[in-house]
Amino acid sequence: MKPARTPLLVALLAAAGILPIPAALPARADDGKVDLQGEWTTDCLRIGKSDWHGVITRVTIRGDRMHAVSQIYARNGCQQPTVQVRYEGTLDGGLKEHDSLLFAHTVTSITMTPNDADVVAHYNGDPKGVGCGLSGWKENTPFNVEGRTCAAANFAGKGDTLFDRAWIDGNRLRFAAFPVEWSNRSPDDRPQSPLETVYYRTSY
Repeated sequence: MKPARTPLLVALLAAAGILPIPAALPARADDGKVDLQGEWTTDCLRIGKSDWHGVITRVTIRGDRMHAVSQIYARNGCQQPTVQVRYEGTLDGGLKEHDSLLFAHTVTSITMTPNDADVVAHYNGDPKGVGCGLSGWKENTPFNVEGRTCAAANFAGKGDTLFDRAWIDGNRLRFAAFPVEWSNRSPDDRPQSPLETVYYRTSY
């Protein structure tokens, strides 16, 4: 089990690392060996106060489709699911710049699904906070949260395009923004350094 140092909202946790990337002239991604296609999965990461909870995130990229599922668990060994966040988007890549791949993705949908009765009660009891401005949460029922603020997360809206970059080292993948940053809506907003969270290739 590997701890996540800084809790992310409700489903996705990661912390920004410091890794300066020197500038380079871009070349087409297919000129290099960087390829985002496939399935990428994190370890079970400890999150929350005192690292009490756990989360596993899986990102799948097939063609121009990007799909991600982050499952939060009540226990840090990733037992007892409590909340699931799903992301669907379209991918537009990419230019290779030095050792990273520049790409963009456009939001199709973002949903949150509470998997536990206590979580449902918590969301319905705080609709303007963790409840994302919504009411009527039900167990195992997904709610659309595109463009909504859920506790500390300000999710991008449906149709918003987000500019990101990725680093691949063997079977290890890191993103610069996804799924922590949702305000990178122009090329100038694209982060320069990788997040701490590592995804491991689990399928091609």
